[in-house]
Amino acid sequence: MSSARYKRLLYRTSDGITEGLIYFAILFGPWAFGTTQPWSIHVMNNVGFALGLLCLGKLFIRSSGYQPPQWTELSGNSGSGRWLANERRFTWMLAGGTFCILLYSLISAWNARAIYHPDQWSFEYRNVVAWLPHSYDQAGSWAEFWQLLGLAGVFWALRDWLLTLSPKEAAHFEHEGFRYHVGSRLPVRLRRLFWILTVNGTVLAIQGLMQRVEGGNKLLWLIVPRYDRVTENQFGPYAYRANAAQYFNLLWPAVLGFWWACGSPRRRRKTGEHSARQIRVAVLLPCIFIMAICPLVSSSRGGAIVLAINLIMAGGILLMAQWRSRWTAKALLLLLLTGVIGGGALLGWKALAPRMEMIHEGYEGREGFYIAGRYMAGDNALFGTGPGTFEALYQLYRRSETDEWLAYMHNDWLETLITFGRIGATPIFLTMLLVLSHWFWSGGVYGNKYFVMLLWVPVGGCLMHAWFDFPFQIHSVLTLFLVLCAVLSCLSRRMAAS
Repeated sequence: MSSARYKRLLYRTSDGITEGLIYFAILFGPWAFGTTQPWSIHVMNNVGFALGLLCLGKLFIRSSGYQPPQWTELSGNSGSGRWLANERRFTWMLAGGTFCILLYSLISAWNARAIYHPDQWSFEYRNVVAWLPHSYDQAGSWAEFWQLLGLAGVFWALRDWLLTLSPKEAAHFEHEGFRYHVGSRLPVRLRRLFWILTVNGTVLAIQGLMQRVEGGNKLLWLIVPRYDRVTENQFGPYAYRANAAQYFNLLWPAVLGFWWACGSPRRRRKTGEHSARQIRVAVLLPCIFIMAICPLVSSSRGGAIVLAINLIMAGGILLMAQWRSRWTAKALLLLLLTGVIGGGALLGWKALAPRMEMIHEGYEGREGFYIAGRYMAGDNALFGTGPGTFEALYQLYRRSETDEWLAYMHNDWLETLITFGRIGATPIFLTMLLVLSHWFWSGGVYGNKYFVMLLWVPVGGCLMHAWFDFPFQIHSVLTLFLVLCAVLSCLSRRMAAS
């Protein structure tokens, strides 16, 4: 076997394994009780490590001579390297941000100021390099570092996989030349990813709705949660209803954007899409409806508020997109959005209404937590207490021994500032902004502006929910957030050249 053929076979094998592991991570995360237990987090970390190693292996094969077609190489005007240079610059900046976050976490765990003994509720203090990041809970920081390393592997493997043409697309490009324009279908791999997300999310939503109607207190009809056995506090595989609402509020607007990108009337006219494919695209609408009513049925107050904002934003974007369409298309859109509110209220308003009446009291109760959190952030302003140290340190800032000992701050923005400090939080926020801005100035897979805007909606909604809850402390929710960020980091307003 020739060297070129061997490299091609090895690359395609690695690419196939990467695809399988990506699907496994998407499917396993929510069904493993939200990936909140150490065993499930350990499994997801190993999947992330494997994906990261496969990504590095594929990069090594590409550097040794084999070059599969990449969407980034097709971006921009023919003969112009400006967009390709922008994409390379973006990739290096994104890699630099990832490296800084991981390095900061690694140094904090290695340069630990204290070792926390949970059985004794005590700290064993150590000598450290004071001008380097440090941690007050070495075990917690190491666990956080390995989790971040696994998530980085998922993000980069998914991004690299999406930016590579599928074998069918590559064969078409090699033999006939590749033409890509506004009316083109989404790339094969992007469509597969969204179909996996759609099917998995729909089945997850159906299970949660059935369990809520039935009234049992066993997650997935299997186990009773250790800490919270109240039926109304659970939804589907999530022991905390707000986490379920956060997952579905991330998912349904993204699938709505996928539906628009695949099934808009303008796109069907340009491509002459046949009826069987139109039927498959039409199936997305009931799936979106089932997933969108879950935040209301879950009786999460924050989930209901974010759902309402997402509905307004998504409805406005789709009305702009269909401004010149027939009135029937606009009426169908409004019917879908109002149906989500009506269906969710019909199934879940009885449990949600009393909680909405107490929303002011709930906020006042959390404000007491935030006061303690601000003291924590002020005492550790530059380097923070160390990634993964919040639960161990919060006991020292409670106003009294009778106050609740929080595992999470119920405000991810504040908790990030507490644990990472200003220096460690800066690359996190800048990297996030970099991902969200990719569509404007870099190359990659062409994404219609309304599709990209509909992907911004769930990302923005989750960031809003993080002001008063902890979506980013739940592995499955954070994984889905990073999946959408990986997609956004691949989309570009620039069409590929012929």
